[in-house]
Amino acid sequence: MRKLKRFLLIDDSKATTFFNKTIILKTEVVEEIAVAYNGKEALESLQSNSAPELIFLDLNMPVMNGWEFLDAYHHHSNPFQNSKIIVMLGVEIGKEEREKLLSFPQVVEFRDKMLSKKVLEEIIQKYFAQEVSSKL
Repeated sequence: MRKLKRFLLIDDSKATTFFNKTIILKTEVVEEIAVAYNGKEALESLQSNSAPELIFLDLNMPVMNGWEFLDAYHHHSNPFQNSKIIVMLGVEIGKEEREKLLSFPQVVEFRDKMLSKKVLEEIIQKYFAQEVSSKL
């Protein structure tokens, strides 16, 4: 099975990040899982590492929140512009916020903040079926 190269988890909750990272590791579909605890750390990671195929983004974080990260990310002309962003929601957001998030071309969908193996498998099949085998 060919693995994807890199995922990036951006969330200020260490417990959520640990849980989601564990779920991702169990699927064995990615070689590296990078973690950033705010948007600023994420941008620094993107500038010094290879581009992730998939970014899981929390919106509410200190230092640089998800909205600020998306603004900065959108204006970069770096290779990571091809990453797909899944916005992780802990609470329901309104229609206007959803529309604003979807105005960023890299944002492909919204999911609950806590991943499950089933949800991750759905995401991989939806966006990366060509890149990985059907071992899931």
